[in-house]
Amino acid sequence: MWQEYVFLAGSIVIMISLVPTIRDEEAKVPLRTSVPSVVVLFVQTLAFLSMGLTFSAVGTGMGFGLWSLIATYKS
Repeated sequence: MWQEYVFLAGSIVIMISLVPTIRDEEAKVPLRTSVPSVVVLFVQTLAFLSMGLTFSAVGTGMGFGLWSLIATYKS
């Protein structure tokens, strides 16, 4: 299914865009930004898994992991 690869590609682009925030020692991201992102990505990961969209689930799962790091260390 080609849509799964589109979702995965979008997740990869978003993850790459988060790397500078993670690497910046002075970056501060409000919890009001990071916590909703963590929750939404977690729910999306579960939804993709329930539909059998493994690659999409992996992509959003990695985004969930990065946003979890941002919420933990940059807020």
